[in-house]
Amino acid sequence: MRGRRVRSLMFFMKKMMIVSLALALFIFVFLYYFPQQTYLTFSSQRSDEVFLQKPVEIGDEVEVSWIHSLEHTPWIETFRIDEEDQLILSETRFKSYGAGTPEDTDGTLTVEDGFMIISDLHEPFEAYNWFHSYDVDYTITINDRTTIESTALPNQTPMKMKVTREVPLLSSFFRKKG
Repeated sequence: MRGRRVRSLMFFMKKMMIVSLALALFIFVFLYYFPQQTYLTFSSQRSDEVFLQKPVEIGDEVEVSWIHSLEHTPWIETFRIDEEDQLILSETRFKSYGAGTPEDTDGTLTVEDGFMIISDLHEPFEAYNWFHSYDVDYTITINDRTTIESTALPNQTPMKMKVTREVPLLSSFFRKKG
């Protein structure tokens, strides 16, 4: 009788192991092949709390503009989203040469409409960090269409802009609640 229980228990354990492995394989295949959405994600540098996400695609252009806090002139940086989910700085425009201005770059410097333009840049950023302030009128534009106004993000906050990929169906289950 005892041998029969042991065999029955062993059979049950083998069944559970097979079912567990099959379930793990199914979940892996599901997550691997399930379509992912690429987002431009805006979060806190300190806590990674996500404040805003906008759908983007590889090749999209992202323009970040603000008024320089010391020079009080416009500054515009243009990025492209690459295949490795990085932001590639391709161009920077500014009206005055002062604090924070790049001095050693491989780009091409031209002057147009009062702006100094450094183009032909290929500087990768895993994340773009800045201190967000309503006082300098930050604006982010995606493909000259989607504009994220300064007030869409929290004032006086160290921000991070990063390209992320998520399975839209599952992301809401795993996102930290503020």
